[in-house]
Amino acid sequence: MQIETDPSSAPADSLPPAETGGRGPAVVDKRVFWLQVASLVVVTGVSLAAIPYAEEIRQNAGPAYLALFLVSVQSGALFMLPGFGWASIAVFAVAFDNVWGPVLVGTTGQVAGEMVSYLLGVTGSKWIQRRKSYQRVEAWIKRWGLLVIFAIAALPNPFFDLAGTVAGAARLGWWKFFVASWAGRLIKNIGFAAVGVQGADFIRQFF
Repeated sequence: MQIETDPSSAPADSLPPAETGGRGPAVVDKRVFWLQVASLVVVTGVSLAAIPYAEEIRQNAGPAYLALFLVSVQSGALFMLPGFGWASIAVFAVAFDNVWGPVLVGTTGQVAGEMVSYLLGVTGSKWIQRRKSYQRVEAWIKRWGLLVIFAIAALPNPFFDLAGTVAGAARLGWWKFFVASWAGRLIKNIGFAAVGVQGADFIRQFF
């Protein structure tokens, strides 16, 4: 699979220094990292606080699943931030004492949100291409194609949004991206949900 680039579309001197020791990208990356950490702490805390309301969630299954889907879409669309998706899926799995419902709904929502990254690639966004990790993910996808998208989606890592953008830039069919992403996310979310259910008794003793 070949990814075509147009070197004339953006002059080299118009891009901020990513590899030359310039402080701009490094500062941005550090801020993104700490924003990721803060978001992860907040999401985990909110998710744990929701566990005592499991009975109310079960009694309102329809609205609850709709809320999970919408939160998962937002999670997938929040670029380069740890999404609410995995924590929400784990909490809903505990509330319903069921892995499959929350995993299927949450995974579909997450991947729908990830299409934002794909569209950024299709539209040729230069902002994302300036990230130092972009070239690395691009090289992986050039060599391994859909397998890379599946693997990145299945393993907790910070690269999935970049994979979506590269796939979009490569004009990889949106449905191929969706299916590979969905399959990978499904595996990862089953793991989170299973951990949540198995650890529910331990967590409940604190409430």
